[in-house]
Amino acid sequence: MKILVTVYRKDSDSPERELDVSGIGLEAAADVVGIPADSLVDVYPLGESQAAALGRLADVSLDDLDSYEYFLETVED
Repeated sequence: MKILVTVYRKDSDSPERELDVSGIGLEAAADVVGIPADSLVDVYPLGESQAAALGRLADVSLDDLDSYEYFLETVED
């Protein structure tokens, strides 16, 4: 299972890019959005504190919430 962050420009309905953050693990990803790991089956919008936490865990930049929206999701390989 892959863990992805999908990045959308706020003025667009099409994703700009996807970041594979699978390296953080399912438990850590679920903790970021505050749900049990076995319930991580939907798409979760990331708020400012969630994006900051996930960015630190995955070593990616998710800090431009004025221009972008970030969504966490899992997909089958």
